[in-house]
Amino acid sequence: MYLRTLRKRRGWTQDDLQKKSKIAQNSISRLERNSQARPSHLTVVALAKALGVDPNTIQFGPPPRVKKRRRVKAEPVVVPAVEGAPTV
Repeated sequence: MYLRTLRKRRGWTQDDLQKKSKIAQNSISRLERNSQARPSHLTVVALAKALGVDPNTIQFGPPPRVKKRRRVKAEPVVVPAVEGAPTV
């Protein structure tokens, strides 16, 4: 779970998060220690709301960054003139 990182980035203690989310401090501690924890949907939503993030972020971390593709400037195409053809 990404919970500890989110909480620490805000400078909150587990007790601070408990007060804001109404989730017991011992539950928060257990979730932070056990990456295999399976909290209820309501618990995840309450923690996400308190932290101001999407519920998926709590369980899976931030979405991966997508690198922008660098655009390569195309070279102009030069077409050789045909003899006897009208020019534009």
